[in-house]
Amino acid sequence: MDVFDSAIRTTGDLAGVFEYTEAGDPQNATAYFYLYRIQDGNAGAVIDAIHIRSGVWAITAKDIAVRWDRDGRRAGVFIFGMLWAAFDTATGTKHGGRYGTDFQPDIPWS
Repeated sequence: MDVFDSAIRTTGDLAGVFEYTEAGDPQNATAYFYLYRIQDGNAGAVIDAIHIRSGVWAITAKDIAVRWDRDGRRAGVFIFGMLWAAFDTATGTKHGGRYGTDFQPDIPWS
């Protein structure tokens, strides 16, 4: 099963996008969190990416939520209710990624 979620920043210029795809075989599955530039209301270029994990993963769309923090500074992906990765657009840094089965990072969030 493929899973996708996204959220556009309230200013309409950037989007956080989560994608999990099995590419026809669960053994080859990958999960990434992307930061996209929005151009004319559509997804433009990928600015950056965080590899979340590879391999079989029992997740559904209900397990994923992409959100922006209250200041519109950070885009984050929440998996099973926990923050797993984030882009800080003010500093240009990214946090999280490359996880095993249940590791949860310490990521700044407001």
